Amino acid sequence: KVQQNIRAIYAAGQAVGNNARAFSTAGDSTIEVPYFLGAFDTAKYRLGGYAYLQPAIDYYAGSWGRDSAATRISQHAWTLLNPLWADKKVCDANETPLACEFRLHKPSLVIIRVGVNDPSAAKLYDENLRKVVEFSIEQGVIPILSTKPDLRPGTEGHNDIVRQIAADYAVPLWDYERVAKTLPGRGLGPDGAHSTGFWQSDYGLALAYQRGHAMQSLTALMVIDQVWRALK
Repeated sequence: KVQQNIRAIYAAGQAVGNNARAFSTAGDSTIEVPYFLGAFDTAKYRLGGYAYLQPAIDYYAGSWGRDSAATRISQHAWTLLNPLWADKKVCDANETPLACEFRLHKPSLVIIRVGVNDPSAAKLYDENLRKVVEFSIEQGVIPILSTKPDLRPGTEGHNDIVRQIAADYAVPLWDYERVAKTLPGRGLGPDGAHSTGFWQSDYGLALAYQRGHAMQSLTALMVIDQVWRALK
């Protein structure tokens, strides 16, 4: 069902000029470049035993290290569709951050992660994230929903909301929390929200499998690779 649905979304996006070889991110500081995915647009990474992912890196070249207009510090579910949160340097008047990013980059996929800044607002979080998903689909952009690694008070149930929305709309789920649970301290630094760094970007090192940003980037790449293959 998911594969059939994303193919339909993709086809609609291609019909309106979306770029088959581009993806975007939409979310908060936990998925900002360059720490998240950015290394894959450089020569400073080694895939180790994951060389099979190189074709996906090549296919989406230019998107990995791109600074998305829809990803910024303190982003919430509701702010993605709020013009007041758009970057006035690159966005049009009354344009939302998500609409701005889609206009600028014309992606075929978008990784969405918000929630760490939405405490004690489960109902609103659910409603607003659904609006984000619906807007993405309407624009012919496949939403890839991500669970979050943190357990910030008031947001503990948000990952279940994300999982339910992904199921309801038959869109891809990057269930990163399942990976985070296997990492020391859930792969998080002292603030309990942002991932531990991995400047080496070398998946031949054992350290990679203990660090939050290393595993975020690797597992996000895996999901993008799977979606790309499903669209062929």
